[in-house]
Amino acid sequence: MTSNKNNTLHDETTDLVTLLKALGHEPVSINGDEFLFTSVFGKRTNNKRVLTVNNRLNTWFDSSLGLLGKGGNLMQFAHIYWSDLSAEQIEEKLRDIQRQSAKKDRPLRKRKAIKIPHYQLDRTRPLGYNDEITDFLMESGLWELADLNIQEVYYYVTDQKGKRKDFCAAGWQNENGGWEVRAQNFTDCIGTKGMTFISVSGSVLAIFPEYVDYLKRRNDKHLHYASVLIMNHPEFVSAALKRASHFERVLFYMDETRKGYQSAREVFKDKLPHTKVISL
Repeated sequence: MTSNKNNTLHDETTDLVTLLKALGHEPVSINGDEFLFTSVFGKRTNNKRVLTVNNRLNTWFDSSLGLLGKGGNLMQFAHIYWSDLSAEQIEEKLRDIQRQSAKKDRPLRKRKAIKIPHYQLDRTRPLGYNDEITDFLMESGLWELADLNIQEVYYYVTDQKGKRKDFCAAGWQNENGGWEVRAQNFTDCIGTKGMTFISVSGSVLAIFPEYVDYLKRRNDKHLHYASVLIMNHPEFVSAALKRASHFERVLFYMDETRKGYQSAREVFKDKLPHTKVISL
């Protein structure tokens, strides 16, 4: 007799929002029990919200799948997301994610709370207005490379006494609406983390860890007719792999000495053997 114990276990203890977060996908908006995402099943060229997850019912619906869309429970999502894996392999992936989530939720010894700054976006504008940002880009050798996607980003934090402190940096927007900012001794995302996608081709995709890496290599002959995906953060390697699986040709620009990307080459070559790895 075949038991469905594992399916029931995952349906009860793993929620779709937690699974999506573990896979590198963050909601672009939340409306009560409904979490809205841009597409996680294929490449996307804008921030259109097509995937809706009901966190109370643990169900999903994606309007971009087929003519009428598709939806269902967690296991049905997993079988579409990992369509190339067997049921046993999918079960193992869910168990791994379940174990990692359990570790994060495990109560820890009480320690003094450390308040992490919660930065808020103020405004953005084109380069050239702020001497501090201009000097940073010039000293970094990026002033001549910067394109129109690089903006001056102004953001702030308010302390417990209500006092506001303002900051500025150079930055670019990701596809979830957040701003990836870079300044002297500061790297962060203002808003929701995400990857950055530049749509050019439906068959060739070039992947970079950082937008700065793309700017330094954008004149490569390989990139003349390629779409570009900037991961922005190492935790999006698996999401980038999923996106790359929809392209006929994949160019992966990488630096194996960079923190968080050491095993990325093996992951891509194993899952997508046609990937061409190009050293940065």
